[in-house]
Amino acid sequence: MAGTGDKYSDEKYAGEFREDFIRNLRIDFFDDEEISAVLRDLDSLDSRIRQKVFALCHTLSHASSSLVPNALKRIKTASGLLPGRDLERWITHAYDILDRQGIGAFADYISGIDDEALRRFSTPEGLPLREIMAVLETYIRGISGRELKIAAARETYTDTSAIFLPAFVNRYEDRDRNYLIYKYCAALAWAQISQGTVTTDEDVLNRFLKEVPAEPDISAFFRMFPDERMAIDIFSILEAVRLETFLEKELPGLMREVKAVKRDFLNDRPLCPEQARKSAFVEGLYRLYLDGEPAEEFQNLTGDIPGDILMLKKNAGVEESMKLLGIMYDLAAGLAGDYQPVIFDPLLCTIRPQEVSLVLKAGRRARRQRLEGMITKLLNMPDFEQQKITLRRAGQQKLPESGKEYLLIKGRLIELDSEMREILQERGMSGGIIVKGADMGGAGSPMTLTDLMEEDEVIEESAGGVKYDEWDYKRGGYKKKWCTLREKNVHPGHDPFVEQTRKRYSGYIRVLRKRFELLRREPRLLRRQKDGDDFDLDAVIDAYSDSHAGLAPSEDLFMKYDRQQRSIAVLFLLDMSGSTKGWINEAEKESLVLMAEALETLGDRYAIFGFSGMKRSNCDFYRIKGFEEPYDGKVKRRISGISPKDYTRMGPPIRHSVKILKAVEERTRLFITLSDGRPEDYDAYKGDYAIEDTRRALTEAREQGIHPFCITIDREAGSYLRHMYGEVNYIVIDDVKKLPNRITEIYRRLTT
Repeated sequence: MAGTGDKYSDEKYAGEFREDFIRNLRIDFFDDEEISAVLRDLDSLDSRIRQKVFALCHTLSHASSSLVPNALKRIKTASGLLPGRDLERWITHAYDILDRQGIGAFADYISGIDDEALRRFSTPEGLPLREIMAVLETYIRGISGRELKIAAARETYTDTSAIFLPAFVNRYEDRDRNYLIYKYCAALAWAQISQGTVTTDEDVLNRFLKEVPAEPDISAFFRMFPDERMAIDIFSILEAVRLETFLEKELPGLMREVKAVKRDFLNDRPLCPEQARKSAFVEGLYRLYLDGEPAEEFQNLTGDIPGDILMLKKNAGVEESMKLLGIMYDLAAGLAGDYQPVIFDPLLCTIRPQEVSLVLKAGRRARRQRLEGMITKLLNMPDFEQQKITLRRAGQQKLPESGKEYLLIKGRLIELDSEMREILQERGMSGGIIVKGADMGGAGSPMTLTDLMEEDEVIEESAGGVKYDEWDYKRGGYKKKWCTLREKNVHPGHDPFVEQTRKRYSGYIRVLRKRFELLRREPRLLRRQKDGDDFDLDAVIDAYSDSHAGLAPSEDLFMKYDRQQRSIAVLFLLDMSGSTKGWINEAEKESLVLMAEALETLGDRYAIFGFSGMKRSNCDFYRIKGFEEPYDGKVKRRISGISPKDYTRMGPPIRHSVKILKAVEERTRLFITLSDGRPEDYDAYKGDYAIEDTRRALTEAREQGIHPFCITIDREAGSYLRHMYGEVNYIVIDDVKKLPNRITEIYRRLTT
């Protein structure tokens, strides 16, 4: 943005540019009293925006000083309506309009300071999903055992592979109750997946479908209804009622808390007497879900139906909801008027049949490909190859059933289903025979292809990744190949975090670039050399003193400038544990943006990785930017996507970082860790054990010519960092908000 940055630093503001500004006002016939009033208005502004506003007014004074008082008046009015950061965005946008569209457009824009015009610059109140996304993913993983991504959408729903939630929840002023809404919505979506709402069995679907497609799913079920949207809305409510019993059993504490939330949402809903009768019917059904009891009007309209709905709570299956939908749809369809879709609160997890169908079809295609791969493996196995891993516990082996057919192939007995039989017919039966369970005489333990696929996943998982030793200080030795580390890419974010950070720190980034540009050009001064550009005065004085003392003087009396090109590589390792959520995560990401902007100017080679994980077999190492990758849109989206994960097992990611740095051919190799606390994992990796393993990994790094350094915001870190990193190889930043500004200065000092 023109007119901001170091050009308008405090010194300039108080000096020559202020004088130039006053001179422009005088040229436009401002008297002393008017000038004093303008300056008072400027000085009264918050220091965070004062320089930016002065830059704006200074630019205006070159065009027409008469605009300055009015602009200041509008800015002061806006400052009473917008908080600091939002006000800064509004002023920045005003300056952009002045630069790009001229005085007229600027005057029109700045005059519009009513609530409506300013609303789009206000950060929405409430709890943003992005702040708790990682926590919710961990929560869902904990209650379900499944990896389900959380993503933002306009309403709550699931496509079976991800859970979509509103970007903001602002029903309450306090964060905890808004978070409670998110937790309930996520849990309800998980229940829809696990209890068959969106993953209905084919046998159940076939009992309702008039024409059965090759691969039936709920989208085929809803296509039977002329008004598909009304059927979906009714069914979403019926399933929410049915699933409450499951959630009360699995998550009783959550369900107790959410009762009050449902009452609040019920009280919020306006009564709409002019509502079409079909819509009023669905609204009454939704109110029954929120209240637990039917309203009198709904009871009169539906007779015994509310009782049937509440019976869904008696451990009913999805089939009962589907039957009841048919009855309720017919009842609603007989009412007058068209159905105008009801707007539901975030509490209701709606159903998106098309999205579900797409994901399920993709899953079936992937499964068939895996089945074909498994059959290929079976056909190519040597005879009677022993199983590497068994998934069944001793005593739980099942026997062949007399009425079933099995494939006997290379020493394994595989249950035949229609899908496998079809694939075998396409590929031929070479290497195996089909046998009946009655002919097996109780011998053997059959497996399904699902068993084989799960076994293959376990084998691949065990075989995959990189194995690292772990230091056990108690035994004074390493646990060999104890930890498994896997490299992953950070899931890219789609919010413009990098651009927002660059805009927020635009002035500071310009200063950084200038500093680092000078650093790139600046030769290093080497003292006490045998030859050089000039005498080293300190060395000469020492030599003279030694000579008079009868000692042999040193011949290293010169100093010279080393003009060699910089040869530095740095790897930044970012703590992505669950404890970094909120401000810490934001500050870490902002720090990476500023560091990347500076290093792009300096030309030093750099890489950025993150780490987290849970237990020794799941050490995750996240690629954000490799040494050979450019700082492009892909990397920026990864920075945007950085989010808190699990725990902080530091040994494996340090050892892996050292391995990466060793492959980089630079004279100086730095390894900088950004962390918010001590090393700790879900298992026994904590306390002295974790600290000593981390210390050992850092010692290994030094032995291989790599220089480790730690930047932490843990104020109690001195008790263990000194032991792990040494006296001068770490720094504690007492306020996380200072991290973005400090990290570049720390790097500059480390490399000069």
